[in-house]
Amino acid sequence: MNRARPLTAGLLVEGPSDLPFLERLIIRQLEETLHARALKATEVLAPCSTGSVYSTAAPKLLLAAAQELAGRCDVLFVHRDHKEIPDAGVLLEALSQLPKSAAVPVVLGPKVMTESWVLADRDALVRVQPAADLSAHPHLQPEDVEQGNPAPGHPAHPKRVLANVLKKARRSDPGDYFARLADEVDLSVLGKLSSYQRWLADTDEALKRKKYL
Repeated sequence: MNRARPLTAGLLVEGPSDLPFLERLIIRQLEETLHARALKATEVLAPCSTGSVYSTAAPKLLLAAAQELAGRCDVLFVHRDHKEIPDAGVLLEALSQLPKSAAVPVVLGPKVMTESWVLADRDALVRVQPAADLSAHPHLQPEDVEQGNPAPGHPAHPKRVLANVLKKARRSDPGDYFARLADEVDLSVLGKLSSYQRWLADTDEALKRKKYL
């Protein structure tokens, strides 16, 4: 009996609140993609391998951490919110000189920020927190969460919207629910977002380069 080929995903996030959601989401999406289309049986190892710094670190520190992490995983996801994607592109260019055995780097860039993806599936919010107040959620369609780039404090800013939606549920710490939301969110709903589509396409290319697809 042939053993499944392992896949290790690496992840550099902007901050601690991003990790619970993005880590679980990455594992779920990779499992779905590879189950449907892998060249051979593949086991996605969990959790993701993480780096020693956040992706907002000074360029030299970030590059060193990314190089180290790329040496022990197959695909390396670098999380930067949409407005910082050009900065992540500079990092990817610097990582292009890594040996073929190292991870293929991929930018993971939600628009406007991680909380935009968290807000995309309204039903998932209620499944995880039944007291969630969707009347405080201004986006009726998943694609609406990507509209504009509201400043912090603006009523439509994703962090503020999420706080208002969960106010009655008395949940303010992302650690309380981000991982559960990542397990509950409908991947087909996220697939309606342009930033998610871009990430899927870039991930597919990385998996092809590594001959998983």
